[in-house]
Amino acid sequence: GHLVRMDDERLPKRLFYGDVATGSRRQGGQKRRYKDTLKKSLKQLQINSATWEDLAQDRPAWRRSVKTGSAIYEANRIAAAKAKRAARKSPAPRTNTANAQALPTCPRCQRI
Repeated sequence: GHLVRMDDERLPKRLFYGDVATGSRRQGGQKRRYKDTLKKSLKQLQINSATWEDLAQDRPAWRRSVKTGSAIYEANRIAAAKAKRAARKSPAPRTNTANAQALPTCPRCQRI
């Protein structure tokens, strides 16, 4: 939020909104840029990445939306972790042995 409210000539804002004039990215999987990380975080906080700058201009509204979004994200994260743990700790489902074929036994000693 503070980056949007910053003066346009400040170095952090120029670096954030700037783009490389020449060069190209490597082939294959790319390293995540700061902008990509920011968009992912905004999506997790349920803030529209297209209009976040307008929201950040109003500091109290920005703080409110970040706080509520992070509370929702954290609650969902904890619920997912609990569900994952419950699935991991639950006993394996039993198979019905009545329909399964009996193991062959020895006709003389009746051992399996």
